[in-house]
Amino acid sequence: MGILALLVFIAVTVVMNVPLKRPISESLLVALLATALVGGKDALSLLWTGIWGALDNDVTFAGMAFVLMGVIVSATGLIERLIEIFNSVFGRLRGGAAYVSTAGSAAIGLVAGSTAGNAATVGSVTIPWMKANGWSGARAATLVAGNSGLGVSLPPNSTMFIILATPAAVGVSAGDVYVSLFVAGAYCVLYRMLVVFLWTRRDGIQRTDSGHLATFRQALASGWTSTTIFAGILIPVLLTFGPLFTWLESEARVGEEAMGEISIIVWVPILISAIALVEGRKRLRGKWGQLRRAVRAEAPQFATVGISLFAALAASNIMGELGVGPQLSEALARMDLPKPLLVLVVCLTAVLVATPLSSTATAAAIAAPAVIALGTVDVPSVVAICALLVCTSTEGASPPVGAPIYLASGMAEVSPQKTFLPLIAWFVAPVIAIAWLIAMGWLPIPS
Repeated sequence: MGILALLVFIAVTVVMNVPLKRPISESLLVALLATALVGGKDALSLLWTGIWGALDNDVTFAGMAFVLMGVIVSATGLIERLIEIFNSVFGRLRGGAAYVSTAGSAAIGLVAGSTAGNAATVGSVTIPWMKANGWSGARAATLVAGNSGLGVSLPPNSTMFIILATPAAVGVSAGDVYVSLFVAGAYCVLYRMLVVFLWTRRDGIQRTDSGHLATFRQALASGWTSTTIFAGILIPVLLTFGPLFTWLESEARVGEEAMGEISIIVWVPILISAIALVEGRKRLRGKWGQLRRAVRAEAPQFATVGISLFAALAASNIMGELGVGPQLSEALARMDLPKPLLVLVVCLTAVLVATPLSSTATAAAIAAPAVIALGTVDVPSVVAICALLVCTSTEGASPPVGAPIYLASGMAEVSPQKTFLPLIAWFVAPVIAIAWLIAMGWLPIPS
């Protein structure tokens, strides 16, 4: 019954979201009800169990908290000040605008998981700058669309929360996934920096006049407070992972039980929001009404994230009650594929599903069987989750439906079709390779 419930959940979500073009939150709610009905006469009790478990999970709160955090960080202009610092470092290099674009996408990926939002924010600043510095419009659009996936391959993001809500993630620490995904995302950032380096040489991009650029010291002097945003990530990480956590969990100090109550995915958005408000208080003076309006404008996104997470959590609980985990493990074990091939099949499946669907919908549809499948060939759950997130990060760069492709192409004033093959060659295929290497254990991450 568990496998049937999973298939029903996937089928209803995909049909509602793709052919019927219903919002993902609505699709997941209908899929939740359909999943409960698989239980037959126990449908109501299963639905209640699923709902209660979802309401009691801090992932639901965290998902909406990160949306609020993104609004606050955007309103204070904190990211723009970070980009100015990046510019002072990379702006003097050949192809400097492209390096800044990549670093900016990574910075935004650390505070907001939307691929379209990432492309829109970074592209509006760096695409005109790249074109002015000798890059073609097609190259600029390809880079911005390809980099948009950093919103998913770097923590935090709603896709991560969806996977943490699945039965396959039971017993997996959110803090461990956060730290491990940070490392996995770092590989993705480094690869993109290499792409910029190669493109700069291939396209003959020359160093531009840097006389107008602020020095690193000047940029840091005027915008150093923006770097305090990283304290909002570092503090919860140190308190939930590593030597400091080990030292504090001693019964002679704070204690294991108390330290275990600290949730990294709850405290990161709270601390970053607080830091952004303090750091940007002067810029918000007299503009608090604008911030309130921005929060109200995000109400649909709050609803989408909150409802989607709630529905996915509740459905996952129902599938767990119906025994999907053991049933899938047994079925996948019978396939008896060698590890390299099984890992590749899972990675390709995730990317193919993420092409028509969003990364969030992909995670809701296939995360549980994918993580369990990788577990049958001894891939640790944390590593499997990170590999899957890296795969689904191709959502924005997968032609022909990735929204960032059209956003970036529109800003660069080029035909989107000109970016299709470069995106597949430079971003989709290499990201699959990175995910495969992570799952195989050849690109090490904490697990």
